[in-house]
Amino acid sequence: MKKISISFELPTVSMPHKIWPYFVDFSLRKLWETDLEEFTITGEIKSGVNGLFKLENMPAMKVILSTVLINKEFTERFDIPDIGILFFSHQIIEYSDNNYAIKAVIELEPKVELSNKVCYDFMKNISNDIIDKAFLLKDLVEK
Repeated sequence: MKKISISFELPTVSMPHKIWPYFVDFSLRKLWETDLEEFTITGEIKSGVNGLFKLENMPAMKVILSTVLINKEFTERFDIPDIGILFFSHQIIEYSDNNYAIKAVIELEPKVELSNKVCYDFMKNISNDIIDKAFLLKDLVEK
């Protein structure tokens, strides 16, 4: 199966430098990603660095920062056995001068041929609250 993805984009009046800390600072990130229990990075926050990521009621997972572009994009990569490679991308999109959006992208590259039902259930489960989290983040950064 080819790559599948889900994205959600929400306009904001906040500037990128105000949004960015909410992606990379655990204490701020927990304010909008409310099910996040642990997020630690071993070293600098830059592309290729490893860390640990844990959500409520889920086991801790190794995470790799696949793309870090300050004030633009923060993408995490998870290798999930028997499923594939999962990317969570938190982006700040610039429409034009002083017009921005918060964008969330969830992307799955299946390692094996998965049935439609398995893909559907997996993507539905991990993307269920993408809209809630985006609106919560927007409220926080626009205060």
